[in-house]
Amino acid sequence: MLKPKWLAFLALVLVVVVAFLLLGRWQLTAAFESSGAAADAEEYLEPVPLGDLLEPDAWLTEEAAARPVTVSGFLVPGDFGVVEGRLQDGVSGFWVVGHFAVTSDGNEPSADATNAADLPGIPVALGWTSDEASAQQAIDSLESADTNLGSAGAPLSVLAKLEVGQDPLPARDGDPLRILSMSPGQLINTWQTGASDYYAAWLLHTEGLPVPDSLESIAAVPIDESTRVDLLNIFYAIEWLVFCAMAIYIWWRMVRDDYLSDLAERSDARLAERVRRELLLELANERDASGHNR
Repeated sequence: MLKPKWLAFLALVLVVVVAFLLLGRWQLTAAFESSGAAADAEEYLEPVPLGDLLEPDAWLTEEAAARPVTVSGFLVPGDFGVVEGRLQDGVSGFWVVGHFAVTSDGNEPSADATNAADLPGIPVALGWTSDEASAQQAIDSLESADTNLGSAGAPLSVLAKLEVGQDPLPARDGDPLRILSMSPGQLINTWQTGASDYYAAWLLHTEGLPVPDSLESIAAVPIDESTRVDLLNIFYAIEWLVFCAMAIYIWWRMVRDDYLSDLAERSDARLAERVRRELLLELANERDASGHNR
């Protein structure tokens, strides 16, 4: 039969075990909630105004990255360029990029302005080609008078994906004019026409801007809709289960040791009683023998 102290200790152990189980459940829930689908695919596919996700001179959040956005503005002549080393279907090629002056971020129009220098600017990637000559031909086509780049008075409505800026990569030959990444800061420094403010991101063009036929649409990375599990949280959940087992085992081991100790004490007591009785019996026999001899 369990002693009262062990029953009280069992109640304490059960409280600790319940606490451990709740912590393990919390870790398990966090493993699936924080590492499930990267985002709601339907929400990510729904275009939203650029102003809902990003303001000039602000950082782009993880939740806003790769979202389709709507924005109005125009391409600034003379600010087109080429970004090298852009892979498409496993082929390294070139992106033609430009300076997009934002007349309206989809929520409210920018300040009244007649030129790009008075409007916020953001880099935009227009298309891909496999060779630099085709990229330069595309730029010449965009710079031609026949191409409608839009203007402050007649802006173009554009659909694009809002992308996170990349770190600048220096060219191996040290040429500062070679652009190897979609770094907003680096691209902005190549523009001949400045801007009133700058976006710390870039646009991947989908529709609305004039794109020469020599350029292919840039293949966007699809949204990852797979469900992933955070293995670190799973490991922590297993740890809490191990702690539960350890708590119960420690209680059982202490009760067992106490029980074995009591058994040993009772055994010693029975042995001592048996020895005492045998000694008394032996003394009694000796007394009887001595009485008969008299």
